[in-house]
Amino acid sequence: MLTKVFATVLVLLTLTACGAEPVAPALPAERLALPFDRYRPGFAEETEIGWARATLVRACLRDRGVELAVPDDDRVPGALDRSPNLRRYGVIDEASATNFGYHFPKTPEERQRQSKQRRWVAGLTEAQRTTLFGEHGCTEQAETELTAVDDGFLTDADFRSLRSSETDPRVGAAIADWRTCMAGRGYDYADSRAAISDPRWHLDAEPIPDEEKGTALADVQCKATAHLVEVWHDVEAAAQEQTIRHDAARFDGLATARQDRLAAARRVLGSS
Repeated sequence: MLTKVFATVLVLLTLTACGAEPVAPALPAERLALPFDRYRPGFAEETEIGWARATLVRACLRDRGVELAVPDDDRVPGALDRSPNLRRYGVIDEASATNFGYHFPKTPEERQRQSKQRRWVAGLTEAQRTTLFGEHGCTEQAETELTAVDDGFLTDADFRSLRSSETDPRVGAAIADWRTCMAGRGYDYADSRAAISDPRWHLDAEPIPDEEKGTALADVQCKATAHLVEVWHDVEAAAQEQTIRHDAARFDGLATARQDRLAAARRVLGSS
């Protein structure tokens, strides 16, 4: 489990555990897109914002007389950058299940990068941590300069759409078909979430047991048999569109805030 400080560093540098070898999902990235995605920055935008954030943090540290080399953001687009909803309904591609089970696929380079990040965090002094992440610290100051985005509202709405769509009778029927398929293969899980949450799996540990890989592969194949991902996605997409129509002013505000945040980042970088 990542420490709270390390999680904050990931926000600071826009470094996520997304770097991975390309996988072939059951549905193409554009088919997995959801209406709420329109209100989130893509990888290119996040990269610009991350550079601007790091620039502001470095300037803040200099102004406060703190000597600290903030690492550059050197990540490349990963699986979730190419398809942000890739794992929304669990593992959905056979290649990933076969090779990684329920673990998120990461290249050796990504593991090395994450290890480097952890070492950097571990090397911070208490004073440096406070200056970076404390109240009125450099991270907070940088975020203020980049303008605020009401992402708490969108995050909550996103979670609700996933959970509410799961209770739709059409999704329920597809889950029941999935469960029947899995039972026919000797697996007793109520749903895919129960399968990935099986306490036998240790998703932050290596090596990945063959039993986990076999379960994940059966999970993916039964999703395909039950058309679970397609049904669930379409139900949720309709629910999100309805939410956007119902709270149009709030979502218009999110769209404007996204544009303002990117514009602020570009001003920092001198690219506007």
